[in-house]
Amino acid sequence: MADRAFAGDEFSAVRWHANLPEWWDEHWGDAVDEVVEFLRPEGIEVSGSEVLDLGCGDGIISLGLLRRAGAARVVGCDLFEVDRPFLAEKCIEHGEPPISESEAISFVVSDPTRLPFGDNSFDVVTAWSVFEHVLDPRPLLREVVRVLRPEGVVFLQIWPLWNSEHGSHLWTWFDQPFQHLMLNKDEVREHLEEKIPDEDLASAMFDLYRSCNKISIDELQMAMIDAGLFLCKVDVVSSSFHVPRELQRIPLSKLSPAGIKIMAKRLN
Repeated sequence: MADRAFAGDEFSAVRWHANLPEWWDEHWGDAVDEVVEFLRPEGIEVSGSEVLDLGCGDGIISLGLLRRAGAARVVGCDLFEVDRPFLAEKCIEHGEPPISESEAISFVVSDPTRLPFGDNSFDVVTAWSVFEHVLDPRPLLREVVRVLRPEGVVFLQIWPLWNSEHGSHLWTWFDQPFQHLMLNKDEVREHLEEKIPDEDLASAMFDLYRSCNKISIDELQMAMIDAGLFLCKVDVVSSSFHVPRELQRIPLSKLSPAGIKIMAKRLN
């Protein structure tokens, strides 16, 4: 992942998105609800579980898993430190108390391919919009398997997938969908510089775009299996869209999936 796009400074892509009015509800509310509602029919309860929130970003989902979903303990893990003052500010802004010392939540910094936890440490591992930014998912997925308890589960979500209309992660800055499939990198950068007055923010958004690994759902499936996971439940997210003339010969099986949710378990 590109440092500028995901670091905690004010011009990072993470910080810019976290300041959008809808961001809190989409993560504190919608994301946590989707995890719970996807797992519950399979007899898996987040409530009472020890949870690793992989790629936790700003920590909002992690805190939601603790408070709203009732997890017994949550560890948020990312390549960069969670900005606790910023998280506290967002909590207060939305009527939530900041994290107290007595709450069973912590945040740790991880290497890209090595998780700083012992074997069999967690009941549930969640990854919300993470693995589309991991250059080689297999080593990290093998670490997920290692830290997962034998009867534990992985919840993995990706949205948007690269070949979908918003796959560039830059839909805010493009008036038309699928532009990332019709423009080269230089053209994308030029467009961002025209649309975003601040040079640092434009660079951060370009780095976010460059961080996308372009993984397909089939490639994700093989990476998870190769890492030692058994895919139990899958929901492919899609909706109607308009196909540009330039993409008429791109298989619809590539363009159609906008996102995916997966529940998986250890093979052994």
